[in-house]
Amino acid sequence: ETARIALFQQAALALRSHMADLLRAGGAMVQPSAAIAEFDAGVAELDAHVNELLQDETRDHAHRIMLELTEMGAPERIARIVARLFEMDGAIGLAGLARKSGLGPTMLARAFVDLGARLGLDWAQSTAAVMSPSDPWERLLVAGLARDFQQMRLDFLRALARRKQAKENLPGLIDAWTEGQATPIRQFRAMISRAQAAAPVAPAMLAQIASQARSVLKR
Repeated sequence: ETARIALFQQAALALRSHMADLLRAGGAMVQPSAAIAEFDAGVAELDAHVNELLQDETRDHAHRIMLELTEMGAPERIARIVARLFEMDGAIGLAGLARKSGLGPTMLARAFVDLGARLGLDWAQSTAAVMSPSDPWERLLVAGLARDFQQMRLDFLRALARRKQAKENLPGLIDAWTEGQATPIRQFRAMISRAQAAAPVAPAMLAQIASQARSVLKR
């Protein structure tokens, strides 16, 4: 029974993010069949390539969840399915952006992951996603921050996708931006390092990181 409840809790935590992405992408304004038709192909492509797209931190996080569930007594097959929900976080937003921009979902996912690794936003997002403060206002704060860390990357890629070179060389555009913003990125990474060394990480710390990240990505 403990394992069964834990499976529901982890599935609910992961699905909260997917449902928020679906609502943000306009899924609440159309029939479910229309939403499935819009996002299905992109999500399926990302699912097929998820193992090669994941950064170590995200992969390790999902693996820890699977191990914790199986140690409680959950069937490994079901625990893997729940862990997969965490691995696919952001797939709906990327699939929607791919459909609107004409760029491939896998190409966008690689750029999304690369940007997160360069800035440390992948760590910030995964940290916010698993936090569950006792204070209800702080819970709302970290839930919003987890979405913000994802959405600011999508917004950045959406802007890059409008450039003519995007289809041929999206990674090159990110390289050029990174080189041009070397100093603010270095300062931002120093803030990320300080936060990673803190125990525990406070919601206010993540809020400050989010504020600075928006500033860096708008340069």
